[in-house]
Amino acid sequence: MKLLSDEKTSIEGESVDFGKYIVLLKRSWLKITLFTTLVTVLAALFALSIAPTYQATATLLIESNTSKAVSIEEVVGIDSTQQEYYLTQFEILKSRRIAERVIAQLNLEQNKEFNPYIEPKQSFKSLVKEKILALPMFKSEEAKVEPTAEELATKVRYAVLANFQSRLYISPIRKTQLVRITFESVDPQLAADVANAVGEAYILEGLDARLDATEHASSWISGRMAQLQEQLKRSENALIEFLAQEKLVDDDDSGIDVQASAVINDLILRLSEVTDRRIQLESAYSTLSSGGSLAITDVSSVPEISKHPQVINLRGLLSNAKHEQTEFSKTYGPKHEKMIAVSAKRANLEEQLNQLIRQLVGGIGKELQAVRSQERLISRELDKRKQEFQSLTVKKRQYEALLREEETNRNILNIFLNRQKETTATSDFDSRNARFTDEALVPQFPAKPNKKLIVGLAMIAALLLSISVVLLLDAFNNTITSIKHCEDRLGIIPLGGIPRLNKFKKRALGSDVFFSEKFMTFNESIRSARTALALANKDNKFITISSSLPNEGKTTCSINLALAFSKVENTLLIDCDLRKSAVAERFGHKRYKPGLTNHLLMNASLDECLFVDERSGLTVLPAGMPTQNPQELLSSERFSQLLHQLAERFDKVIIDTPPALVVSDSMIVSKITGKVVVVLRASSTRVVTLRNTISRFMSHDVQFEGLLLNQISEGKGKQDYVYGDYIHHLDKVPQAQQS
Repeated sequence: MKLLSDEKTSIEGESVDFGKYIVLLKRSWLKITLFTTLVTVLAALFALSIAPTYQATATLLIESNTSKAVSIEEVVGIDSTQQEYYLTQFEILKSRRIAERVIAQLNLEQNKEFNPYIEPKQSFKSLVKEKILALPMFKSEEAKVEPTAEELATKVRYAVLANFQSRLYISPIRKTQLVRITFESVDPQLAADVANAVGEAYILEGLDARLDATEHASSWISGRMAQLQEQLKRSENALIEFLAQEKLVDDDDSGIDVQASAVINDLILRLSEVTDRRIQLESAYSTLSSGGSLAITDVSSVPEISKHPQVINLRGLLSNAKHEQTEFSKTYGPKHEKMIAVSAKRANLEEQLNQLIRQLVGGIGKELQAVRSQERLISRELDKRKQEFQSLTVKKRQYEALLREEETNRNILNIFLNRQKETTATSDFDSRNARFTDEALVPQFPAKPNKKLIVGLAMIAALLLSISVVLLLDAFNNTITSIKHCEDRLGIIPLGGIPRLNKFKKRALGSDVFFSEKFMTFNESIRSARTALALANKDNKFITISSSLPNEGKTTCSINLALAFSKVENTLLIDCDLRKSAVAERFGHKRYKPGLTNHLLMNASLDECLFVDERSGLTVLPAGMPTQNPQELLSSERFSQLLHQLAERFDKVIIDTPPALVVSDSMIVSKITGKVVVVLRASSTRVVTLRNTISRFMSHDVQFEGLLLNQISEGKGKQDYVYGDYIHHLDKVPQAQQS
C-alpha cells in the first residue's frame, strides 16, 4: 500500500468537496433532527408560557411656540427654534418625574405587574414549602433582618419605577414635531391609560413648571419692589435735602442752572441797554453842555429832544399854525383879527415848545445820572451772579448725580411694577406646550410575543447551530472517522474498514464473533480486508500487525484476520505481545498458556506450545509465560529462525505485536518480516500520531503494507461501502441463502 502523491493531495485540497459535507450531514441527520425538534418544542413551550403583552400608542404634538393670551414675554425663557429643544422634550417625556406622576395617578404601586413585592395568593404547594422551610433543621443560623417600612417603600418605589420605564417607549417622528408615546402591558386597558396619562402628565408638567416659575417670579418681584421703593424714597429725600440745603430751585423743564443763566443773560441785556442809553445821554448832554448859548432850534435837533412825543406833537401843531398864518397872510393884512389870532396861536405854541425843550434839556442831566447809577448797580449784580453761577456748576454735578440715581431707581421700580402686573395678569392663563393629535386606543390584539416567529426562529437557529456544530466538530476533528476521510486527510486508501460492535463496548471480542450470524457486516469487512491483504501480499507469508497506541483493536483484527485466512489457507497466529498477551484468553485458554516464551526460553517443544482452534482449524502460538526482557527475546537469532521454520510449515503467518509508539517490539518483529499493517481506531487516534507511527516504521526500513481502520461507527461505516445496502441485507436473510 502506497501513499498518494503530494501533488494530487494538494490539488484536491484546494477544491471544496461539498459532497463530503452532504454525506457528513446525512450521517448526522438524526442528531440534527432530534436537537432541532427539542429546541423547537422548548421554544414552543416557552412561547406559550409567556403572557401576552399589549401595546398602546398615543401621538403628541410638541408646540414650537407656546400660545399667548397677550403679547407679553414669558417668565420661562426657552428657545424653541433650536433642535436641542425637541431632544430635551423627548428626554423629559422619559424622565423619572413624569413616570412618578403617572404611577401616582394610576396607583401602579398596587399593581402586581409593576410591584414585585405584592405577594400573590398562596397556593397549597407554596404553603407546604413554607411550612417545611420553617422547620428548625432548615432554618439558617444567621437571623434574617427584615427591612423597615421606609426601606421597603423605597425598594417598592424603585422597582415600580424601573418596571414602568422599561415598558415606556418614546419615538419621535423624523422631520415633524410629533412624538409617539408607546406603553406595553399585559392589560390592554392599562396600556392605553398609561400612554395617555404620560402625555397628560407631560402637558401638566409644563404648565406646573410655568406656574411655579411665575409664582417664584411674582414672589421675587414683590420682595424686590419693596427694596426698590425704599431705595427710591431715599434717593428722592437726598435730592430734596440737597436742593433745600443749597437753596436751589429744581425746574423740571430747565434744571437748577438754567434759571441762574437766564438771570445773568437778562442782566447782561439790561446792562447793554442801560449802557447804550448812557452813551446816548452822555452824547446829548455833552452836546448841550458844550454850547450853552445854543438856540432852541439847535437844541431841538438833538435826538433825545426831537424824538420826544410831546415835542413831535407841538411841532406838528406849530407847523399847522405856520401854514395857517401863511394862508391868511395872502388874504388878510397884519392887523386883521384872524391874522392877529393866528399869530397869537403861533406864539403860544412856540412858547410851549421852547418851555418843553428847556424842561427836556434839564431832564437829560438827571436821566444821565440815573442811568449811570443804574448801570453801576446792574454791573455789580452781574458780577455777583457770575460768581454764584461758577459755584453752581459744582453743585450742578452733585445735583445731576442725585437726580440720575433717583431717575434710575424710579425706572427700575417702574419696570418691576410693569412686570408684576404682566405676570399677575397672565398667571392663570392655560398656556400648553403640547397637545394630543391621537390619543391611545385600547389594543385589540397582543403585540408580544409573536409565538410563530419565536418558534420559527428557534427552529432555524437550532438547525443552523446543530449543522454548524457538526461541521465545526468535523473541521476540528484531528482523527480519522471513515475510509473516505482517511483518503482525504492522509492520502491513504485503507485495506479495509471494520465497523464497531456496540455490544462489545465494554469487553473484548472473542473468537466466536467471526462465526456468528448476528454480525455479518463485521465478518464481511474482515473478509474484505483479508482479500486486500492477500492481493497485496502474494509473495510474503508474514502479516505483522501493530498499532500506534493501546486499545486500538489490533489483537481483535489479528485474530479475526487469522480466522478469515484459515478458511482458505493453512494459517498460524502468533501472539508476540509479550508484555500484555491476550490471544490465548480470546480462544478460551488461560493467559499464560505455554507458548512462544516457553519454546524459546524453556526449550519446550513447538508442538506443545501450539494449539488448534477446533471450530476454524486455525493454529495459534500464544505468548506463553511472561519474560522480563521481551525485546532481547524477539531480537534473538532463535526467534528469527523460528519464524522461518514456521513460514515453511504454514501458508500464512499472522503476528500480533505491541503498539509501536509504546515499545519497540513491533519494530523488531516487522524488521524480520519486512512489512507491517497498522490498525487505526476510528474517531480516536489523532492523525499526527498515525503519521509518527508510519514514519517510525519507515525509518527502520520497514515497508508500510497498509492501514486497517477499526471500530468505525455504524452511521459512518455505511458510507464506506458502495454496496452497503447489499451487505446489510445479509444480516436479514437466512444463512442457507448465503453463497
